[in-house]
Amino acid sequence: MNHKDFEILAANLRPRLLRTARLITGNSTEAEDVVQDTLLKLWTIRTGLDECRSVEALATVITRRLALNVLRRNKPGTSVDITDDLLTLPSAEEELINRQETGRVDMIMAALPEAAQTLLRLRHIEGYDNASIAAILGCSEGAVRTALSRARQRVAKIFNINSL
Repeated sequence: MNHKDFEILAANLRPRLLRTARLITGNSTEAEDVVQDTLLKLWTIRTGLDECRSVEALATVITRRLALNVLRRNKPGTSVDITDDLLTLPSAEEELINRQETGRVDMIMAALPEAAQTLLRLRHIEGYDNASIAAILGCSEGAVRTALSRARQRVAKIFNINSL
């Protein structure tokens, strides 16, 4: 694969890889870094890409693994993308309530395993359906349903313990 072919491939793959990385990391900046690392890895193996059945599938797997590594490296809840919230500023009372709720959600999420955090983020924050999550994570829909159910049960248990 020559330089021009790789540029075309990278331009076609980038939006999907960025979406996948953003879903897993929950952070646009980290997602950009993950996609750059993915494209760099693909560039280093570009001579063998012509023999690959699906370069898109390979790129998605690399992106998913790198994004999960980012989650493992960071503490849960440390990165927040606030660019959408800059237009409307809440009152002092609303800000206090939001901080308390956010702190409680962060505490509950931090108590979950990383896999459960990722699943809940994909399903309830990003709005992906089970089939899409299964494709992103490379597992079956049944496994996603079961893992989501268990993650929700853990959240409910933690929520009930902390409500007492």
